[in-house]
Amino acid sequence: MSITIEALVALPALRTRFLAGRSGKGRAVLWAHTCELPDPWNWLGTGDLLLSDGYNFPVDAEGQVQFLENLAQAALSGLALAEGMHAPALTAEAMATADALGFPVLETAYAVPFVTVARTVADSNSQEASARLTKIIRLYDALRRAHQANFRGEALLDQLGSEAGVDLHVIDVNTGEPLLPTREALGAPVREALLETIACRSRPLPTFIRVTVADETVLALPVQAGERAVLVIEASPSGTVPDLVVLQHVATIADLEVERRAAGALRRREAGARLLAQLVDGSIDVEGAESRLSALGLGRRPWRVVCASSTEGPMTLERAQAPLTAAGVPHLLLESHDEVLALLADEHTTPDIFGAPRDPRFRGGVSQPVHSLRAVGDAARQARWALEAARSEQSTVVVYGEQSPTFMPRTVAEGEAVVARVLGPVIAYDADNDSRLVQSLEVFLDCNRSWKEGADRLGIHRQTLVYRMHRIEELTGRKLQNLQDQTDLYLALKTLQMLRGTGARP
Repeated sequence: MSITIEALVALPALRTRFLAGRSGKGRAVLWAHTCELPDPWNWLGTGDLLLSDGYNFPVDAEGQVQFLENLAQAALSGLALAEGMHAPALTAEAMATADALGFPVLETAYAVPFVTVARTVADSNSQEASARLTKIIRLYDALRRAHQANFRGEALLDQLGSEAGVDLHVIDVNTGEPLLPTREALGAPVREALLETIACRSRPLPTFIRVTVADETVLALPVQAGERAVLVIEASPSGTVPDLVVLQHVATIADLEVERRAAGALRRREAGARLLAQLVDGSIDVEGAESRLSALGLGRRPWRVVCASSTEGPMTLERAQAPLTAAGVPHLLLESHDEVLALLADEHTTPDIFGAPRDPRFRGGVSQPVHSLRAVGDAARQARWALEAARSEQSTVVVYGEQSPTFMPRTVAEGEAVVARVLGPVIAYDADNDSRLVQSLEVFLDCNRSWKEGADRLGIHRQTLVYRMHRIEELTGRKLQNLQDQTDLYLALKTLQMLRGTGARP
């Protein structure tokens, strides 16, 4: 059994006495540690006795009260101040708070070094240290067993939680998405409160982060996986007091598992991107592709293609992959400029794809179901077309054929007809003469028909740009000074971009 505050004070050699909070004399002391940081509750935890020369102890009554309340909330066993050093006198308000909380505030004689207190606690708790070591060994043994079983069966995090006597979660600090599977998901109120608290913290994060939601205090420890994850600890129904040293080992194991999964996901993502690119451009044998899809869990027909983007910055592969991986959805992803193409089984292409309902910045276009891999290229064009509809209508997700962009053709076939009718002669001229009339037209219109700005962006002389625009007018029979003709050319260019599946200039 751990030594208590009362037992420490009773040791004559320590020359330590109560200043306040005597009713907490039965608190167990698991460890004693010095800390002069202004927020020691973020660095020490359950059962720790804070030893302080007083540099961090506030002078004013309100500050002292808040300091003691924070220590008590972090479940420290007490505070020991050094006599005759830098600690200000304990105010009456602070004494009353310590008494009300049953939180011991002690004073250790000037002649007694804090290392003596720390060694006394360590020597007294040797049996508890042995039990802790056994528990830590069991944690790493759980990792070994999970690895031998190829991580099938009970989730590793649930096994670790059983050993530590708590409920565990690992979440992304930016999105709140779970990075490791568990039986039960982290509650939304706790997740949102934790993300808000972390967002207000400077980096690097402290050792412990505490958040209270509905009278329940949740503890979080940073996981060093690219500084993007935290281990969240919820008290189990049994009320077991978590051992923070043990939990730091759990965080280390979680870090290893997050990195292992990230490395595996990267390898699968790169292989999947190559496969999807070949399916889109039709450069792969269909039979071989079907066997590879089956190995990736995508052997069941039909499939759909999704084109995803964001209204704030590019849609990255990592951002698109996180919710799919967390939900266990087999997928192929391909990055295309600021968008991401995804091949999914039809049954997994739900309205909340990529967590869309929780992210108003998300825009997605979904193709019709396809039953042959030869049609994946067409499905990709459908998805991009639907994405343009989502952008135009400011919708989150649009399925191809259900909506169309304002003032734009409704289908791929209509789009091809528009491009052929308006830009067909220009495209043919570029192909025959290795010229860049289409690109020049787009730049000219992007620059609001400014000859100087357009020529500068193209790196050509102003008169060369004038000649190119006159040539386009001759080929199309349209005048760039006519508003209707300008509109026709602009919409045809936008349609051409979507049909080619790129936002880059043709």
